[in-house]
Parts: sequence; C-alpha cells; structure tokens
Amino acid sequence: MAFLLANTPASWALLWAIPAVLPLLVLFERTRLPAQGAVRAIDAFSTLIAEVVKWLALAMVVMVAGLVIARYVFGLTTIKAQESVLYMHALLFLLAAPAALLTNGHVRVDIVYEKLGPRGRAWVDLAGSLLLLAPVAIVIFKYGGAYAARAWAIHEGSPEVNGLPLVYWLKTAIPVFAVLMLLQGAAMAARAAFVLTDRPLAGPQAVEEVI
Repeated sequence: MAFLLANTPASWALLWAIPAVLPLLVLFERTRLPAQGAVRAIDAFSTLIAEVVKWLALAMVVMVAGLVIARYVFGLTTIKAQESVLYMHALLFLLAAPAALLTNGHVRVDIVYEKLGPRGRAWVDLAGSLLLLAPVAIVIFKYGGAYAARAWAIHEGSPEVNGLPLVYWLKTAIPVFAVLMLLQGAAMAARAAFVLTDRPLAGPQAVEEVI
C-alpha cells in the first residue's frame, strides 16, 4: 500500500495500468470471454454497492425528519445523529458514483458526444477513461489515501465532544471511491474496445433525464 501511495513513476504507471489492461486484452485476445467476464464482474460489483448504499437516502430523510421534530417539538439535539447524516450523505455519493458512471447517470458536459455514432462514442469513452478519469482517480487515491492514513494513525474522531469517533473510517471512503472509479473506468474502456473491434457488449440501460 505504501508503494501505491508513493509519488513515484512506478506507482503511477502501475495504477494507470488498471484501466489500461482490460481494453488491451480486448484488442489483442482471440476470445472475448476473459475480458467479458471481468467487465461483467466489475459492473455487477458497482451495481451491488449502489443497491446497498441507496438505502442511505431513505435513512437520511428519516434521520433529518427525526432531528427536526426532536429539536423544534421536544427541544432535544444530538451531535452524533447530526453527524451521522453527514456520514450517510458522503458515503452515498462516493460509493454510488461508479454505478452512475456505469449507467451514464453522471453529468456529461458534452455537446458532441450525443451526435456521434457508436464507434465515435467508443473512442470518446476509451480516451476519456484512460486520459481523464484514470489520472484524476489516481490523484484522488494517492492524496486521499495519505489523508486517510493520517486519520487512521490517530484514530481521528469528531472535533465535537459528543460527536462520532469514526472520522478515520469516513475518510477511508475517499481512496475506496477512487479505486472503484478506476475499476469502473476499466470496464468502460473495455466496453468501448469491444465496440471498436465490432464485438459490442451489451450494457445496463442508460439513465436518461429530460431537462
């Protein structure tokens, strides 16, 4: 782990290889089965995590409603409950992000992508995964990992006297998010490579929003 967090060319290259290996495997393999299985496994893992953490949204609604009633009806407050809402909010967005990428549910600031054909979109997805998503995820992993490591070293807790003593667990979600995004980026790059080799791999239904 220390090697991966180190700011060395070797560690950067190794982390960048994670999303690069799968599309290369697709481009040069004679059978699609190994890469297809890896893509399916990553997709399923991202979906499973999203299915679990989505319940945090409901939990936040219930918790906030309870906090409002407790404070303005009964005059009661609790720091731990208030901080738990922040924890759930952070975990929901960090851990569900790979599934959003999988279903194209993220914000895409692009006026060209929708006008491209399948191969054009595949080139954009491949380049975006390897040249944009991967470097950003690696930076988040390295600096977020060091950030979390310092919190673990002192078992960092809430700055509030009666707050949750689990800040170091919450900060761990940052490098975990980065790794999950690297993996899902690898799956996206591999899916693009399948399209470019005329072997498209069906994916989950995209999320469409009308604005």
